Amino acid sequence: MSRALSGLGMPEGAEAIYLSMLERPTTTTADLVAETGRTEEEVSGLLAWLRARGLVLKANSLALSGGAHVWAAADPAHALHELVRRREDELHRIRGVLPDLRERFHRSREDDGAEGVLESLDSWEDIGNRYHQLLQEARQEVLMWDHAPYVVGANAPKEYAALDRGVRFHVLCDPRDLPTELIAEFAELRGLQARLHPDVPFRGAIADRRLCVITMDRESQNDRALLIRPSPLLDGLLMLFDTCWSRAVPMKARPGTLDEPEREVLTLLAAGLKDEAIARQLDITTRTVRRRVQAVLVALNAKSRFHAGVEAIRRGWV
Repeated sequence: MSRALSGLGMPEGAEAIYLSMLERPTTTTADLVAETGRTEEEVSGLLAWLRARGLVLKANSLALSGGAHVWAAADPAHALHELVRRREDELHRIRGVLPDLRERFHRSREDDGAEGVLESLDSWEDIGNRYHQLLQEARQEVLMWDHAPYVVGANAPKEYAALDRGVRFHVLCDPRDLPTELIAEFAELRGLQARLHPDVPFRGAIADRRLCVITMDRESQNDRALLIRPSPLLDGLLMLFDTCWSRAVPMKARPGTLDEPEREVLTLLAAGLKDEAIARQLDITTRTVRRRVQAVLVALNAKSRFHAGVEAIRRGWV
């Protein structure tokens, strides 16, 4: 039970004295000096601190008689409850000034050029801490890029906490080496939408379109990344995400398969028809044709329409 009450701001030694006093009806200053190895002056100071906060009391039977100082612990059900309430009030007050402090912090860096916009993160721990901070501060949406090597079944309390707060997640995944277990995991998360795009350049996350972390390597545990604050660079990354998202295809429960409309497009594509001709043939818009072509490319893990045709023939799809 060591340091069980450390969050209450007790000075060093006070917690040990209080927990010891809970296990006996009364004790004396001399007993506590012998037990803790501290000087009488130190023990008296800690007892005074505890007494001022209602955690210990002088035992009335001897305190008025001029004998040794006899002490008793107060009932923690009441004494600790009051101390916890005071601590909560202090934390609530501090939390209330955080938005102002945060605004002052960012305002002071608006005119600092690249130095204020970019922050280099040079260790896996630092990247993880910044990413978790980004998730904790998110209030509306988180945009994410992800690619292999993927992590499946990882405990992700920060992501779940954000989803529970109503934060929406839009995740772009590279279909190469995408585990089916991860697809099933994403399908069960309410508030998360995932799409597939064949060209995901890095791992990254943007919170509320104002703070971004992107990796600078493709390792499973990234050792280099950038933190990017509001700037034209962040605007460009947002444009990249929005463009890729509009061209990506929804993640399916059965990857590598085609719906019937997509198979129709693949057949006409293999026959050599252009997008406009396919649109007329199927009585759909060219935009719909291009979206279905993108779905075909993702399903076949193809980089081009020609590659998709070759792969479709190899699989016997046309």
